[in-house]
Amino acid sequence: MEAPKKKLYHMHGMNSRGFLQTYFSGFGESKFAEETLNFLMKKLHDVLAAGHFKGKNAYDFSIGSIIHQLYTVSDFYSEITILKLNDSCIMELKKWLETHTGAFDWAHAHNYWRGLQGTGDQAEIDREEKLKKSIIKMVKFDLQKENLTDPEVLEQADCIITAWLLDVISQDENEYIKNFQKITKFLKPGGLLIVIGCLNTTYYAVGNDRHHVFTYDESFLRKNLVNEGFKIKTCEVLDSKVETDLTDYRQFVFLTAVKAA
Repeated sequence: MEAPKKKLYHMHGMNSRGFLQTYFSGFGESKFAEETLNFLMKKLHDVLAAGHFKGKNAYDFSIGSIIHQLYTVSDFYSEITILKLNDSCIMELKKWLETHTGAFDWAHAHNYWRGLQGTGDQAEIDREEKLKKSIIKMVKFDLQKENLTDPEVLEQADCIITAWLLDVISQDENEYIKNFQKITKFLKPGGLLIVIGCLNTTYYAVGNDRHHVFTYDESFLRKNLVNEGFKIKTCEVLDSKVETDLTDYRQFVFLTAVKAA
């Protein structure tokens, strides 16, 4: 029997809540949070807390409705714009932003951030509100448009973070490079780029649906950054310890780079 075709994130959409519950939950049903959440938050904290990068605005181009990558980012960039391809992701984020009943519970991310900062309970409560206030807008974008956010025109940002998005919207090397160029056009010269992805991966599952992931290695990622005029600052790879048939990723990569002035 022929295997079902894998869905494309930007064309077929995704169950946003199912994605969060599968890969980012802190309530025991997820096997992945130590890698998808803790590793990512720790690396972001280490890079930004070193004090070399700071600015006014940051743009987030990331998969699904994840927000944990923004805790530390919002400490160093006061205005965050979230850019999404899918309406379902925007709706899921609005539930959290507006504190609706049934919004995804990010308490485990709050607690982990508190541990990184060494802060108390009140700081944790205040921190969630600070993060929400730093998110000044959410914008839907379209990969087919020359200006992705048309009719809205955005200024270039001091920082761009993209977590797993390039992996799932690109079908081959050429598409990855083109999508990378489209996203990094929004970054100022001298600005900080943070890239999170999975190496040598072909799919991830949400419910009964399998979704496409572009397969690449660390060498390709580094080569593309250099070719596009970026100076790589850090690149760390985490070997996965999760045994699962929900996805075939074996390594996460966390990379920071600066755009040529």
